[in-house]
Amino acid sequence: MFEDRMKTSAIPERVFALCQMLDSKGTVENDIKEKLEPSEFISNTSYFGAVRDAAKQLGLISMRDGNKIALAVGRKEIATMAGMRRYVVAHIENIQSGLFYAVSQAYMKLNEEIYKYKSASDAELIKRISLMTGKQIIEDDMRAWRFWSSFLGFGHLHRLSKGNNAAELLVPNAMVYLGAVLDVAALGKNREYTFENFMEETEVYTDILQKKTDKNLNMAFSYGLRGLHDLGRIKLVHKMDSENMWYLYKDEMHEIAGTVSHITILK
Repeated sequence: MFEDRMKTSAIPERVFALCQMLDSKGTVENDIKEKLEPSEFISNTSYFGAVRDAAKQLGLISMRDGNKIALAVGRKEIATMAGMRRYVVAHIENIQSGLFYAVSQAYMKLNEEIYKYKSASDAELIKRISLMTGKQIIEDDMRAWRFWSSFLGFGHLHRLSKGNNAAELLVPNAMVYLGAVLDVAALGKNREYTFENFMEETEVYTDILQKKTDKNLNMAFSYGLRGLHDLGRIKLVHKMDSENMWYLYKDEMHEIAGTVSHITILK
């Protein structure tokens, strides 16, 4: 799912359900498969393998004794979907070398260009991201990517038309993802950081969205920061005499319209 071809069947809800069925001792794989995918309800298409592989790649489960699946994290880590999100964010390096990571970085660089496309699986968007990543991207990759990028909090899925099968486009706004970063990063509360220091301290988590070497922050990152500022979780500041200037994606309607030099982690 995260390493090469992305699978639409390995949605976050199924990975979460799989984790709920496991403990640290391990359970025979066929028994778990029957619970997750009851044979009397399954058609010709099986999704268990894709879900298992996704959970394994994220570090949530491990294989034991050849035919057992065990929970590889504490139960409190996967008590809720939000908890699972925090765990994945904290260990996002697990998938750094894979296709999902590369597609995410490319998509976030597009900023408002994404509005040119009809959906996350638009043929022209696929062509564009394939060119940017140097990797072969197919339609199912992008269909699967949108589920996990939405779950992790890279943005909001926007339905472009009515109906159950309507096309969806991910509108970049990383407030949920960056909120999880604040939860897992070793940042001091009520402490002011230069923005450069903040980017250095969080690079392991935020590199999937924004390179710390680029002081022009993309739309997803910028809107996410502004959202957290408005919620009172952080305070963004532009100190006129600072030499440490970073540039948010423009929003003239917000009090932090363009430039930021410091950030305080409030809660």
